[in-house]
Amino acid sequence: MQAPTQNLPLDLSSTLDESTKSEIDSGESLQKLVRFDLKEEGNHVLAVSVTYKELRPDNGGELKERTRTFRKLYQFVAAPCLSVRTKVSDFPLPGIESGLGSKAKHLSVAMEAQLENMADGPITLKEITFSPKKSFSTTSIQLDDQVQESPFLQPRDVTQVAFLIKQLPKPPTETTKDGRIILGQLKIHWRTSMGDPGFLTTGWLTTRSRS
Repeated sequence: MQAPTQNLPLDLSSTLDESTKSEIDSGESLQKLVRFDLKEEGNHVLAVSVTYKELRPDNGGELKERTRTFRKLYQFVAAPCLSVRTKVSDFPLPGIESGLGSKAKHLSVAMEAQLENMADGPITLKEITFSPKKSFSTTSIQLDDQVQESPFLQPRDVTQVAFLIKQLPKPPTETTKDGRIILGQLKIHWRTSMGDPGFLTTGWLTTRSRS
């Protein structure tokens, strides 16, 4: 597989009935499966090479073995299926100061995410989780009483999720080079109308330092 930034060899897998089959009679077919997780947007090229041996009679009528090879290229463009926009804001809790004052001890913020279906067909969101750094705990916040457990999104439909992120006493928070606090990553799993699975993990989500 030739992706925008890398070339990767892929393993082929067989169906149960064809796991040990190596010969194909006239009129028969052989099926192999290839799996690849699309992690980059842009142009992709799948190169498939097939080498086989065939028996052909020569001019004298004797069967001779010949080796043949052919190659095919399948080109396609990978586009994002889901658009994610996030916003982090202070979420003060009783007994916890999260502002910039001198009383600030433990950080408490709300992370809101707006998810938009960018695909050509509908998708069903199966799981949306926030994976925090070790110095934080997280709780899902329900924004709407009507929110379904597995939202069904038509093309260009939008849904929102939110998580409460609270700093733990230990360990200390991790920061980026410019001093922003690293909170964690948002992880989303979905399925298309044909049952194909998809997943997305955001980059590290951050917030400004309160010190």
